[in-house]
Amino acid sequence: MIFFTQSYSLKSFNFTTFEYAAKCHKMTNKSSKEKIALLIKNARISKGYSQQQLADLVKLNLRSVQRIEKAEVLPRAYTLNLMAVQLDLDIALLKETEPVHEILEKKVAQQTKPALNKAQKLIVSITSGILGILLISAFLSQSTSFPETSFELFLLLAVAVLIYGIVLWWTWRNR
Repeated sequence: MIFFTQSYSLKSFNFTTFEYAAKCHKMTNKSSKEKIALLIKNARISKGYSQQQLADLVKLNLRSVQRIEKAEVLPRAYTLNLMAVQLDLDIALLKETEPVHEILEKKVAQQTKPALNKAQKLIVSITSGILGILLISAFLSQSTSFPETSFELFLLLAVAVLIYGIVLWWTWRNR
């Protein structure tokens, strides 16, 4: 499991990635009932609510909250929404079917994709242009019979410009 030290927020309370992943580490290979139970219990405790207080806030009886936290039942969507609102949880996190650590790793991987900055793009653009000129010059200086006509020379230059254009497009496109 990969741990990074980036902060994530569950509306009103913040965890670093390490703390959040550590809390959710128990959810690996567990059912969605167990995942939801652990998330709700951790959120309830972090908000300082007792089970009875949470039951009163969402208008459930105490036994229902206990069954949800023990993963004996899978709460209905309406109940999940009420609990998410009261506990300041992201409802999408409760409805995910993947284990939380996998969701977290995907989000971190998406945010840490290496992208070229403007200076790096300029360097790649200029270097590939110079390299193209040098390669064409080397080819022309080694060949005794090419180009036989100016058409062949222009054709070579057109292919070189096309390749250079593709390199520039690939370098400067928005990702």
